[in-house]
Amino acid sequence: YINNSKAVREAMCFLMDPQLGKKVCYVQFPQRFDGIDRHDRYANRNTVFFDINMKGLDGIQGPVYVGTGCVFRRQALYGYEPPKGPKRPKMVSCDCCPCFGRRKKLPKYTKHGVNGESAVQEFDDDKEILMSQMNFEKKFGQSAIFVTSTLMIEGGVPPSSSPAALLKEAIHVISCGYEDKTEWGTELGWIYGSITEDILTGFKMHCRGWRSIYCMPTLPAFKGSAPINLSDRLNQVLRWA
Repeated sequence: YINNSKAVREAMCFLMDPQLGKKVCYVQFPQRFDGIDRHDRYANRNTVFFDINMKGLDGIQGPVYVGTGCVFRRQALYGYEPPKGPKRPKMVSCDCCPCFGRRKKLPKYTKHGVNGESAVQEFDDDKEILMSQMNFEKKFGQSAIFVTSTLMIEGGVPPSSSPAALLKEAIHVISCGYEDKTEWGTELGWIYGSITEDILTGFKMHCRGWRSIYCMPTLPAFKGSAPINLSDRLNQVLRWA
């Protein structure tokens, strides 16, 4: 449960940072628990992991995702890569052999004119749009409204969508078979097929170039219930092993 009403604002400060925020995929908070006895006999606090290891990872590419107490950037969950940095200016090329810049490509002349004229260009454009649409459906599933929403940087839904259409589309997207033959669970969203799907999901984002942030406010952001006996604690540790 949320223990600190300002937790989301703490995360937003990192996600909206003008210098590094756009490359942050998620902000991870440490796990804190209620019901721990004074001596922490079952080691529920996980001090070494949450107070040492995770801090160290924050200095590299960021902490792993631990399954709870986390605020995500939507674009990272959708499998997009982080925005690229400013491009280096291209070198001016010439006809000299020692030059390192690329030479300009000359226009191709065909029997239809330069580059096949506008008719061929329009055909290529239509084909490219169709292929792009098919690729998006293969990734996100056959929901035009949802696919459009993934491309909206500020979030939300297409302005032209009516409440009735959105409700119908939402029922379609949450149906059991919607993810079949898509990239959900393999490249997008939470990754399936692993007991530790949370860590694998975070690694996927890091591999795409995103970085994560570890945030430790004085007042714990989120809290949960700790195992109250040895049997439950051992089962929990076995699952995490």
